[in-house]
Amino acid sequence: MPYPTHITAMRLLILSLVLFIAGCELDPKMLSLTKEAAPETDNTVAELSLAVSNRAVDLPWLLAQDENRLDFSANHRVRLRIEQDDYRVNLNRFMAREIDAISINSVDAIAQIVRQDIEADVILIAAYSNGNEAILVPNTATHSLNGKRIALTPHSSRHYLLERYLVRRQIDFDSVEILDVPENNITDVFGTEQAYAVVTENPNLSRLLQQGQAVALFDSRQIPNEIVDLIVVHREVLIDNPGFSQALLAIWFPTMERLQGTRRASTLEAMARIANMSREEFDRQIATISFSMTPAAALSAIRRDRIIRKTMRHIRYFVERNDLMGEEEFTNWVSYPGRTPALLHFNADPLQHYIAPVRKHQGT
Repeated sequence: MPYPTHITAMRLLILSLVLFIAGCELDPKMLSLTKEAAPETDNTVAELSLAVSNRAVDLPWLLAQDENRLDFSANHRVRLRIEQDDYRVNLNRFMAREIDAISINSVDAIAQIVRQDIEADVILIAAYSNGNEAILVPNTATHSLNGKRIALTPHSSRHYLLERYLVRRQIDFDSVEILDVPENNITDVFGTEQAYAVVTENPNLSRLLQQGQAVALFDSRQIPNEIVDLIVVHREVLIDNPGFSQALLAIWFPTMERLQGTRRASTLEAMARIANMSREEFDRQIATISFSMTPAAALSAIRRDRIIRKTMRHIRYFVERNDLMGEEEFTNWVSYPGRTPALLHFNADPLQHYIAPVRKHQGT
């Protein structure tokens, strides 16, 4: 049966148009419009910063800087900048949001950052204090702190250590007097009439002990897992730049591998040189720190919320006793992997991704 006349005419018209277009060249202006309409690949490289100080725990970062291992733009669209300054200066700059990430101990992360209601993520428990902080008294002393003046930096990990000692020994807090002394000046007051004892950390701790005039009354080995060093990142920075955490981890763990292998001696030598110390002096300091050596161990540590929770109870008591609380209730201070993020969130996702990157499903 023949097609209706109007259908045949329509098909002829369409065929004519196709042949006409096939025989014509596209207008260059059309090509230009097509090109402009196509989405361009975002090759933006973010300039992000990590603040460190002169502490031994920060030397892996300074070594990476010294060896020019900071540019991760090819893989993570991040150009990392290490900023070295006094620890307290770094802390103030982080709280002012002038720094994107910071190497900081757990006590300051709670007592300083959280009370400012700053949302941040812990992406790495970098190291554990294994004697890096101590209460020092003269070697001729009676070793009783009752009624004594003690020099330290208030609301710091050293202050926390002192209070843990007082609780352990059932000594009343009001029976000791705190002398506010910056850590940089702590060696100036030891052995003087200004203070009977000091609470300090390395490198001052090692130097005072080496002089032979001081003994350690109590140190962080006696409160294991309570004073730890963290890498903390502003949450909005981490959300906007997911490659930032991967860039940081990609610096830390290769350096840790060197500390476990045949390059350990040369790596320690390089760190001692950066710290401007003799190898002997540096070895004494590094012995007071237990680094997170492998990604698997670090992931396990950040997931052990029972241990973290126990520590946080002690820190909470310290914060409340010294009136350092912010506006948030304690239940909103700290959160753990798999939970809704609180002000300070222990985030296991970056380590999980570093160990076994998550592959997105395609075609769904």
